[in-house]
Amino acid sequence: MSKGFLALACSTLLVFPVLGWGGNESLFKQGQATSWAVYMRELGGMRAICSAIAYKTTPEMTHLLSAGHCFIGSDLKRTDFLVTQDHRSFANARVEASGLIVRTGRNLTSRDLDDYSGDDWAVIKAEIGNKPVIPLGSAESLLIGEDLIMIGLPFGVDFLAVQGIVGSKDVSLSQLVWNHYYGANIYIAGGNSGTGVISTKQKALVGIITAGPGAQSSLAIFLPLHKIPTDKLRLSD
Repeated sequence: MSKGFLALACSTLLVFPVLGWGGNESLFKQGQATSWAVYMRELGGMRAICSAIAYKTTPEMTHLLSAGHCFIGSDLKRTDFLVTQDHRSFANARVEASGLIVRTGRNLTSRDLDDYSGDDWAVIKAEIGNKPVIPLGSAESLLIGEDLIMIGLPFGVDFLAVQGIVGSKDVSLSQLVWNHYYGANIYIAGGNSGTGVISTKQKALVGIITAGPGAQSSLAIFLPLHKIPTDKLRLSD
């Protein structure tokens, strides 16, 4: 990726402990039950690349939300990927829709976000059903300073629960894909891309982590949920 800006997925063999639940124990447990790891099959084997969160389930399948940039540059018609909650039991998955669009004249397999327009989200269909889900909330109702929690995979290892606050509802980033997304004062690192951002007030999902400055940071940029077209979420299916 260009500009050295975003905290994207990377993997390591370290193990991170889950932080204490604090005053939001039940909500952290709900968030943990709905959080997933995204593994991509590559030449060297499977690698944890991003995080995801479940928002809809049926007896046959579960829909997850993640970041669109987790899948750019891959031929997903021939390169499959898996999702898991315990790094041992895996389910096949595929991208149903993405908000990223390759710019005219750019390479379809490019991994450079400068070659894309649109918004950084992806809807994933996992071939496993009857899983816990988180309700969808309203990012537009968030207030500066409001508490947020999230549970994702920093550095692509184990699930880590963190808490922070809304820092901005209009992060200006020039022409980058994440221009005018929301900002949060909350710890992230590479691998947190696609992590669900949960409002403690609404007890619902309000956004998806998309970027942050450097390999790890206390500043997170997240896509507000209203940037995803309702019809792409397939809520009425």
